Amino acid sequence: MKHEEIKIQVQGSVPGTHLTTYILGNYLDQAENDRRPLVLICPGGAYAMTSNREAEPVALQFNAMGYHAAILRYSCAPAVYPAALLEVAESVKLIREHGEEWGVDVDKILIMGFSAGGHLAASYGVFWNRNFVKEAVGCSTELLRPNGLILCYPVISTDEKISHIPSIQNLLGVSYDEKREQVSLENQVGEQVPRTFMWHTVEDETVPFWNSFRFAQALGKAGISLEYHLYPKGIHGLSLATESIKRKDGSGTEKSCKSWFSLLRDWILENYGL
Repeated sequence: MKHEEIKIQVQGSVPGTHLTTYILGNYLDQAENDRRPLVLICPGGAYAMTSNREAEPVALQFNAMGYHAAILRYSCAPAVYPAALLEVAESVKLIREHGEEWGVDVDKILIMGFSAGGHLAASYGVFWNRNFVKEAVGCSTELLRPNGLILCYPVISTDEKISHIPSIQNLLGVSYDEKREQVSLENQVGEQVPRTFMWHTVEDETVPFWNSFRFAQALGKAGISLEYHLYPKGIHGLSLATESIKRKDGSGTEKSCKSWFSLLRDWILENYGL
């Protein structure tokens, strides 16, 4: 496995921002691996930090499927929008530039995010083809195209009745009032958004499921392919929802939600293959 940390810096980045790769090697005897999809993971953390529970344990699950993965430890507060968004763009550019070397199918790069990381992934899904993104990273728009979105209990809306306000405040800083509507992503959906897999729980009180529901509605209106799973039970921040990564207080697992990754695996295999 090619496992390394690569520095990612754009205008506005904080020190320490980096991409960690989980690139599978040629583990088949006497045979070259086919090029494989890669999932770029954006952990959650309210744009204040990036969660370990939503990082390596998830990347290793993709490796076990035979997929490449990478984790972006993106800039959080005091960094402000659009620094983290541009770091995703820089990461996608880097992955495509190294596609041949790493054995990545560059037409199958999926962006995944949890909670605030879900807002970041969805932001990339709606903003990737805007001129300000292309100009900031200095490449063609086509090099930046995401081929799929995977959104796990994402922050989407900035409607203060349903939003996770601390995430948006951390993202925008002093520009909260000025830019809040711009980053309410249900209002930015169009044909540029790739096919999407999304899941949430009704019991999520931190990021209410109405966030993902509004995004699902917007995707439906735009004719974007969507698989959406809404579980009745489960608190916020479940990650894989398994016992192996539960929190010290015993929370962070929910038996009824463990199926989400199996459903995701089936969705990926159906839409992207190996």
